[in-house]
Amino acid sequence: MIGRTVAKSGFTVRRNSENWSGAWGPPMSNVKVKTLKLFQKVNHFPGALQLSRKDCLWRNMKKMIDQFGRSEFNFTPATFVLPEDSRRLRKIFETHGGVWIAKPPAGSSGNGIHVVSKWCEIPKRCPLVVQRYISRPRLIQGVKFDMRLYALITSVHPLLVYVYSEGLVRFATSKYIRDVEHLYDRYMHLTNTSVNKTSPRFRPNDSLDKRKGNMWSLNSLWSYLASRQQADIPKLWERVKDIVIKTIISAEAKIVETSDSTLPSKYNAYQLLGFDIILDDDLNPWLLEVNNQPSMDPDTPLCSIVKGQLAKDFLNIVGFQIPDTIPAEDARYLMEKYKQSPLCLDNRLHEITLTETEKGKQDRFVNGKNRADYLRNILDTLTPDDVRHLIRYEDEATQLGGFEKIFPTRTTYDYHKFFDKPRYYNRLLDAWEEMYASDKTRGILRLQKLCEKKYHLPGSFAALDTPRDI
Repeated sequence: MIGRTVAKSGFTVRRNSENWSGAWGPPMSNVKVKTLKLFQKVNHFPGALQLSRKDCLWRNMKKMIDQFGRSEFNFTPATFVLPEDSRRLRKIFETHGGVWIAKPPAGSSGNGIHVVSKWCEIPKRCPLVVQRYISRPRLIQGVKFDMRLYALITSVHPLLVYVYSEGLVRFATSKYIRDVEHLYDRYMHLTNTSVNKTSPRFRPNDSLDKRKGNMWSLNSLWSYLASRQQADIPKLWERVKDIVIKTIISAEAKIVETSDSTLPSKYNAYQLLGFDIILDDDLNPWLLEVNNQPSMDPDTPLCSIVKGQLAKDFLNIVGFQIPDTIPAEDARYLMEKYKQSPLCLDNRLHEITLTETEKGKQDRFVNGKNRADYLRNILDTLTPDDVRHLIRYEDEATQLGGFEKIFPTRTTYDYHKFFDKPRYYNRLLDAWEEMYASDKTRGILRLQKLCEKKYHLPGSFAALDTPRDI
């Protein structure tokens, strides 16, 4: 689906090439990431395995639970990482029993998953993540289901997170029976399409609006739950967004540290994530896992519809720019074709080297303890580096398609307490939202006037920005 989408946009898809603009594939090694050219963009932030590896994800979640309490992070089932937690888990088995689900830390597509009720059923010779099984899931027509949601991170410093308004609802192919005698029926307990499409009972769906077969669109599920089960969908959606934001923040410090030490430019990376969430019988959402490279294959007609639009929308937000290394003749041809000049990537827009003035401002505002300390003054005088970050921020807002920006917004300041430490750019955007969220035109006009003076470009000697420039 990715190849088809970029080909329609005029790009050439190649399997092996050194001179490429964008890549979609597994994570590169940190050594290879450091060699990226300034015009190249990959689909993984270094360190993002902290979210997708189930053992890393749980360790990050446990850190947050220990620091902020279970009430703030009450969306993950009790989890143990083996072999390090083997003694504790065995004691719980012997004392309380229950049903558990064991997964390989880096597994996907339902491979290597076991639903168990006895300690002797857990494999002992390989690393595992063992979670309390959600044994009372919300059912539709007696069948278990989960939701595949899509979140997009375009930057980790500042943190910019979007969630897609559409998604996929994946149904099992056997009716759910809450009995240990049926724990071995993968078609009953696993909702992965890769598992259930091998069942003779699997039925595809070919419409966003039809509630049929073993896959629905997310909005069809919302319609069903609202009309048939009286669910409060806006409230449920807010809880889902809360899960996405908190989950990403749990790993933010490690991702920022790795990305800052390896990426040559902030242009070089983005991350599309697949969040798998299940609803229990009380309609509480639970995070099952996060996929760092969600499948974009058109497994079913409905997959093709949802993923086709998803690919178009997230690639538009990410924004691939034409390299500044193309021949001058090609550049002239493209400028004439698209009636735009300049057309090629200007690396100055992604400059990460700070002047002494910019360093001084960042030190001053990142060390303030209270929000009021920076809300009052951080926007009084914007540095060229500030303007570059704000331009990117507002540019992305014009390309949302089916995405919704969920962090930062004017109402997300409360999430700042979950970060490992304050970060200047997060505070800058928080203040920008507070000042301009209700009047975006005024904020954009301020940036436009600065851009006309080329104030945002390194080496510019334009006058300092002040609110009087508005």
